[in-house]
Amino acid sequence: MLKRIYIDNYRCLLNLELRLHELTLFIGQNGAGKTAVFDVLYALRKLLEGRARVTDRDIFPFTSLSRWQERALQIIEIGVELEGADFEYRLEIEHDKVERRARVKREDLTRDGGPLFKFDLGDVRLYRDDHSEGPSFTADWRESALARVAPAKTNAHLIRFLDFMRNVLVCGLTPSSFSTEASTEEKLIARDGGNFVNWFRHIVQERQDLLHEYTLEMQDVLEGLRSFRLEQVGVETRALVGVFGERDKPQEFRFHELSDGQRSLTVLYALTMLTGRKHVLLIDEPVNFVGLTEIQPWLVDLAEACGSRISQAVLASHHPEVIDYIGADRAVLFSRDGIGPTRVESLSDKSKHLVADGPLRLSQVMARGWES
Repeated sequence: MLKRIYIDNYRCLLNLELRLHELTLFIGQNGAGKTAVFDVLYALRKLLEGRARVTDRDIFPFTSLSRWQERALQIIEIGVELEGADFEYRLEIEHDKVERRARVKREDLTRDGGPLFKFDLGDVRLYRDDHSEGPSFTADWRESALARVAPAKTNAHLIRFLDFMRNVLVCGLTPSSFSTEASTEEKLIARDGGNFVNWFRHIVQERQDLLHEYTLEMQDVLEGLRSFRLEQVGVETRALVGVFGERDKPQEFRFHELSDGQRSLTVLYALTMLTGRKHVLLIDEPVNFVGLTEIQPWLVDLAEACGSRISQAVLASHHPEVIDYIGADRAVLFSRDGIGPTRVESLSDKSKHLVADGPLRLSQVMARGWES
């Protein structure tokens, strides 16, 4: 479980620390930094997958430095609890403001305070699971050296952390970007959800046992749905098709022919039902295209999934249904003064005071600006 996030000198995030629950909600005004936290975790996951470098434009570009800071160093720390042990990861990225280039200055991983990995200006030191010193070597400081460590009998803890971070799914669904066909399988859903069919194809191949349960659930969600199937439309290409209507008169619709709301619900329930126990979901504005009567059933399903079907979920939302269902004891309020740095605070105590014995729900209190 992802327990702590620390971010310094990234856009509006300056010396910012967050504590997370199994289910956490980010709320607050537009531009307060909620999506920026998701951007950091998305970039970090790509680094730790070994698929990106800090010199890439969409990872930690020069423009991501806080505008009001002269410092050229960005710091990210992640605290994770795995099988009762506390892992702490620290990444320092140094920018050259003249050349507008970046490099990894430092990268550390510890377990219960004992070292597992250290990278300092190009030099790597590995440690065994018992924290004794292992081999050392040099590495490319444009990328995560940790991501390049190969599994071995002596580094199971390090690999366990990498596996956890590589299963952090960060997305903000954009139905117009969803493809209908997939010629390949993909293990991770894209940031905008555009490769959902590729991801769904991979899941169906790997977890046939879940497909029947998912279909039964979706029959209650999408009126008239009988089943989903992947239809062969090329040698390697499959198209996602929904079958609706009566058994004797079925009607087939390709994924792009469904409404934005139907496609969003298809993806949202797939995320809660088809992902594995190791996955952490971070979803930005999940219910933008979902009808009012459809929001709470999905939220109930998500809450039941956290800690069982999935490891954890973090949502960012302005929607009153989401705020009222999750916000009372699991919300983090983001705020800023003008273009200044982001501030965060837990609403657990404050929200109980604001709505206790009162006529207003938390979303109504927030709509009036009373949360501050």
